[in-house]
Amino acid sequence: MATSTRDRLRQIVPFVGAAALLGYFFWSTDWQKFAAALKYADLVRYTIVILTTTVLVWLYDAFCLTWLVGRTLRDRGRVLSWRTFLPIKAASYYINLINYHAATLAMAWLVGKRKNVSFLEATASLALLSYLDLIVVAGMVAVGLMLAPDVVAAQPGLQGWLQGVTAVVFVGAVTSVLLLQSNWKLPLLVQLRTLPVLRPLASLKPGAMLVGIGLRTGLIVAYVAINMQLMLCFGMQPTWGRMFVVMPILTIIGTVPISVSGLGTTQVPMRTLYAPFVVDGRDPSPVIDAFSTSMIIGFVVVRLLLALPYLRGILAELREKKIA
Repeated sequence: MATSTRDRLRQIVPFVGAAALLGYFFWSTDWQKFAAALKYADLVRYTIVILTTTVLVWLYDAFCLTWLVGRTLRDRGRVLSWRTFLPIKAASYYINLINYHAATLAMAWLVGKRKNVSFLEATASLALLSYLDLIVVAGMVAVGLMLAPDVVAAQPGLQGWLQGVTAVVFVGAVTSVLLLQSNWKLPLLVQLRTLPVLRPLASLKPGAMLVGIGLRTGLIVAYVAINMQLMLCFGMQPTWGRMFVVMPILTIIGTVPISVSGLGTTQVPMRTLYAPFVVDGRDPSPVIDAFSTSMIIGFVVVRLLLALPYLRGILAELREKKIA
């Protein structure tokens, strides 16, 4: 009985937290200007963009998972098809309300069970998506700073810091792959290649790495395009150069597990980073608040609707073994 109560609380708490955060955010926003921004927006176009792109991203993300697991765990257990990953990815949207990393762990446990591999190795396999995303995000920052160096001109030292981080990410990623996939027989490298946490990375050959980077680049560029389309619905005028800089920054902020679906944590910096996109004389903050809040709520609602048909079965499977 106590366990059942705890399970129910775990399911309810994220929604209560989201409601509280939304309440605080709306309380700190200029209601009249917020309402005026919503009235000004093309909500029909907004709804179409949210619905179609959420479904397409779900299908594409499931394809990326299918490709990744097929490459890194191809000699382990049975083959998992794209149809297998559709419900897993959809259900992860529900768990993502609690924590982005919790959703990854839940997917890893399901993949480990179905592929008959350890939870650690399955987690390492799925974590490669974040590894590839990090490389792509760093590349986007580098390209963005070249296209629109004025984006960070108001923050002295930020451009140098971003370029330094980008360089470290690329050098670290390339070095780790070359060492793990080299023919060197150094005892330490031989031992590292056999560790479950590194085996998936060691099995992803350079050609496959390039394919993975291409797949994740397509997804992140799509997210930039989706955000830009939604901004246009609110009368904002985004530019590709600035978006290539600010979107990776906001992506990293949004994965920090201190909020629900980025509520509050990403919206506050958006007020500053997206302010130049409001060029029609309106107060930028309420327009950006209306855009960001509508976007986050829209994505959450559609993703939860996608998860509903699969949720009971996936949660029942997860309850067979708790993931702490």
